[in-house]
Amino acid sequence: MAATPETAAALVVLLLPLLGFLVLFLAGKRLPRHGDWLGIGLTAVAFILSGWLFSQVWNTATFHTRTTWFSVPGNSLADFTAGILLDNLSVLMLVIVTFISLLVQLFSVGYMHGDRGYSRYFAFLGLFTFSMLGIVLVDNLLLLFMFWELVGLSSYLLIGFWFEKPAAVAANKKAFLVNRIGDIGLLLGLFAFYTYFRTFDLETLRALIGNGSWESGSFIATYTLNGQDWLVELGSVFLTAAGLGLFMGCVGKSAQFPLQVWLPDAMQGPTPVSALIHAATMVAAGVYLVARCYAFFTLEALTVIAIVGAITALIGALVALTQYDIKAVLAFSTISQLGYMVMGMGTGAHDAALFHLSTHAFFKAALFLNSGIIIHAMHRGLHHHHLHLDAQDIRNMGGLRKAMPLTFYTYLVATAALVGLPLFSGFLSKDAILSGSWAWAQTMGGGLYFVVPVIGFTVVLLTAFYMARHMWFIFFGEFRAPFAVQDVRLSVGQEVERVMVLPVILLAILSLGIFFSLNPLSFGSSWLMQGVSLHRLSHSAILYGELLQAVQAQDTANHTLHIVFGILSTLLGVAGISWAILKYKNRTNEQLWQEEPQGKLAQLSHQHFRLNEFYDRTFVQPTLALGHQLYRIDKRIIDYTLNNGSKALVILAKVVAWIDRWVVDGLVWLVGALSKVLGRVGRGLQNGKVQSYYAYSLFGFILLMLYIILF
Repeated sequence: MAATPETAAALVVLLLPLLGFLVLFLAGKRLPRHGDWLGIGLTAVAFILSGWLFSQVWNTATFHTRTTWFSVPGNSLADFTAGILLDNLSVLMLVIVTFISLLVQLFSVGYMHGDRGYSRYFAFLGLFTFSMLGIVLVDNLLLLFMFWELVGLSSYLLIGFWFEKPAAVAANKKAFLVNRIGDIGLLLGLFAFYTYFRTFDLETLRALIGNGSWESGSFIATYTLNGQDWLVELGSVFLTAAGLGLFMGCVGKSAQFPLQVWLPDAMQGPTPVSALIHAATMVAAGVYLVARCYAFFTLEALTVIAIVGAITALIGALVALTQYDIKAVLAFSTISQLGYMVMGMGTGAHDAALFHLSTHAFFKAALFLNSGIIIHAMHRGLHHHHLHLDAQDIRNMGGLRKAMPLTFYTYLVATAALVGLPLFSGFLSKDAILSGSWAWAQTMGGGLYFVVPVIGFTVVLLTAFYMARHMWFIFFGEFRAPFAVQDVRLSVGQEVERVMVLPVILLAILSLGIFFSLNPLSFGSSWLMQGVSLHRLSHSAILYGELLQAVQAQDTANHTLHIVFGILSTLLGVAGISWAILKYKNRTNEQLWQEEPQGKLAQLSHQHFRLNEFYDRTFVQPTLALGHQLYRIDKRIIDYTLNNGSKALVILAKVVAWIDRWVVDGLVWLVGALSKVLGRVGRGLQNGKVQSYYAYSLFGFILLMLYIILF
């Protein structure tokens, strides 16, 4: 297909962050002091172009340009193509990724000022943005997997940015390895589809599946490739396994149970990195993958996805209840909210899940950046007084509401959105997921299926509690660190660097519901949900599309229940907040400062249900033990055998050389010497004198006679 101005602009958007990475990484030390603005400027241009693409594509048209990447001669396979796909989903993600990346880079100018790896930091941000944009724009699974791995690499570099800290090095290795487990499933899934359909192209795959049908429990489709007709007959089990393989990529990247253990450790990276990678973009890549491949999932696969999402949402919320590290609370909250999104995908609330992905990007990025401001301020006070307390422990905070009013109000708005209070964005998107999951349970026949939406409502209560507790420890009561609370400020009248103010204000404003729906109390009128709804996909191109249509019809019929769910989720939010306030309002500063998890359940929650210990005992330690045993075998047996064998061979070689020199060569020399002596004797006998011949004959006769006489 011929390129269009839109796809050309999308290619420019993709390459701009890569250009920033190359310049800053290769020549960062030789750039002027303000070389960071190069990366910010390029990202700003990318955001502007993304906004233009959004205006050209959203609810208007789809642009798809592809070209032949390479072909394998002499076989019947289709050519491998590479292309750019622009539809509502891709341009929405383009705007989110470039906007959040721009704000994070702007915030980082103040947060990372003076760091020794300043240029390297902005270079890695550019590499991450490039990788994430590649996932969003490409039109086939093979290219998507390549950019998927680049995202893993760039996140590894950013998590371990402060590589002189052992904890950061351990965290980036853990994130990298755990994500590779999910990526193995993704790789197997995409090759499973390629094995039968002979293409990685997403649009072609969707069309082929759309042309197929179910007969006697098997999926049958026909297609023509290079002039040959192909018949595909796949069992439901195989299609389910292939779809779950693709979902495994989401389990790793979007921190779903049981691979969510890497995300809390990843908080060892700089706080702006947490906002960019672990709140708004990278962890959302898995949800985007499920949305992009939504047509390929069977009913069984979607059910598994819904259950995994519900379990993840519950575990994340339960663990967040007992955390004291300011970023750990937000990290487990992110795990919980990602579980909501995946649960929405599994229950057929495709549009609601993407809606929550978008709202979550703004309010969670606001929370992380604000936590960065607080950590920055705490470090300032601790450094001024030469104290060695944990600057991220919320038990050392308190009373920051008056000292840092701007941070307090922006944090409060983002928290309200996360809790899902009315008039805030989280209320709309979370309510949409809860309503969709309830309609799914009704359509599936009720019973145990209602456990999924019930878990969703339970998580609303837990979210309200742990965020209210979080806010209370940080902003209310008296300041608990051993220095004056005013010492956390930069100066009188200034609580934070000016360059860090704009990002948090913008993100807090975008956490209001009015930006996503003209009626901020009803998700049904959301322009964003309507733009990413399933009716924009062909129902014939979705496995079990009839079921999803039935879920949508049931959800539409539950109009009264939508109001009930909105009221119920609000009451649960208010109950969670009240529960936290009643629990902590009468506690003294000393009690708050010394608080520890009480009871076995609380300790289990604080330790992330000991999943890390379980994995350590079950997988890590046996693997290390196996590695050590193999090392010992290699060292004591293989190396010993090789070393001593080589010595024996050297000795043998020397013996053989001695034999060769003294025996073989000696015998050859002896034969030559004897021949020479015998030659000389023979020559002496042939002297031409008759008397000599007579004497030799007589001597020979005498010898002959002696022989006869004696023998």
